[in-house]
Amino acid sequence: MIALLIAFFTIGLLGCNQKDSSIAQIDKPPFTSSIETSDNEHIDDSMIDNTNIPENVLDIAKQIVTESFTENKLMFPAYNYVEWRLKNLTYSYTYEDLKEMKLVIYQMNYEFLSDSPEKIRLVGGMYITQDNWVMPNYPNATYLIFNQQDGKLSFQHVLLQNDCQPGDPLFTEDLVNSLD
Repeated sequence: MIALLIAFFTIGLLGCNQKDSSIAQIDKPPFTSSIETSDNEHIDDSMIDNTNIPENVLDIAKQIVTESFTENKLMFPAYNYVEWRLKNLTYSYTYEDLKEMKLVIYQMNYEFLSDSPEKIRLVGGMYITQDNWVMPNYPNATYLIFNQQDGKLSFQHVLLQNDCQPGDPLFTEDLVNSLD
């Protein structure tokens, strides 16, 4: 899973700005709430009751961030990452019929706490907050792809997209290619 995660996080990021009108879509999200944590609050199981984000979506998000945190600690030991937090998890879009699947897309953002922020070399879309929280990637560019079948969401994979959103032609093309 870590190798797959790294592969998705290192893909080229391309721009796009239009919705693909040839793809069946819905306007109203099936899950309208999002998880937003304050700067001093870490995501934990007690937050589940306060949202409409399905539990399995939250579990997958936590697993992906945990794996990314572990991998980043190994790859960048000088950064002294000591904690992670899920900053945002929001329903984004639904493809009603893409490759004969109903795909539900969630967008997330996460951060790692560093004990040595002065050692971090910012690249790409990375940022560091005043209280030493680091986004090691592009903010809000991580998308969780789920197949919805018989009312159940099954995780497919992670897609990193910086300059386009679900429904845009380029996002849709990248998503289709990732499903092959």
